[in-house]
Amino acid sequence: MGSVKDLNKPNVYAEALAMAALDPNPERLASWLSEESDIANHPFSKWYLFFANKLIDLAPKPENGFQHRPGRSVAAPKIGRNDPCPCGSGKKYKQCHLNSDESVVWKLGDPTPPIRAVATAQIIRNMELEELDKVPLDKANAVALTEMAGEYYQRGDHKKGLALIKRMLDGDREDPHVLYDYWIARYAEWLVEQGEQNTAEQFLMDEYDAKRNVQAWQVAQKLAAFYVDQGDVDNAETWIETALDGAPENPFNHYLKGLMFHATDKWDQAVSSYDNA
Repeated sequence: MGSVKDLNKPNVYAEALAMAALDPNPERLASWLSEESDIANHPFSKWYLFFANKLIDLAPKPENGFQHRPGRSVAAPKIGRNDPCPCGSGKKYKQCHLNSDESVVWKLGDPTPPIRAVATAQIIRNMELEELDKVPLDKANAVALTEMAGEYYQRGDHKKGLALIKRMLDGDREDPHVLYDYWIARYAEWLVEQGEQNTAEQFLMDEYDAKRNVQAWQVAQKLAAFYVDQGDVDNAETWIETALDGAPENPFNHYLKGLMFHATDKWDQAVSSYDNA
């Protein structure tokens, strides 16, 4: 028999949830958990099937916006230490498989938000765009929206990717597991890539005025990067200094300053800024 998957490890738990959502078949999932192809004849088959069904209940469901449906309240099967071992050896459980590598020792509680987020990302990356089109967006949280946006954009549906990021940024911005600063930058970059520089500029200006769940210097940094890319040195300098005023130790702010000096052939100042970065 192979080594049992350890669901006590967060990365394995997330992978198992993703598999349960993509292929909700208890027998196949139980075989994967136990690394035993003949799960029906495994001495602990009912335990593996129990956990497989529980994973299927807990998995983020695409048809439910990657939320999970309330799980069934089913007690885990138990064996007493003095009961016959389920392997059929005739020995008591404590004398046979109680402490073996084949026994099931998981404590499978509800997945934490980070585990659920990792599982959701894995599910989305393995779905076809036609399947993603069917996800009810009104039920999807911010993490799911960003992952879906990334997949749409990378696979060529730029319009839908941009729309999903805009939908997420227009939301309440209260999800602690979303880096809103990062996605503000990505949205502006994607707009520029699509030739919508004016829209990107106005978006960043609006973000700076609103400062919703981001620091003012963070948005100033995005404006500085935008103007550096556009070759607008005067505006770039204004926003770099604003960003540095808010976060003088941030290395990317100094890097942007180096790029600005580099663009104007001020080599010594550029090198000094790169060194600071």
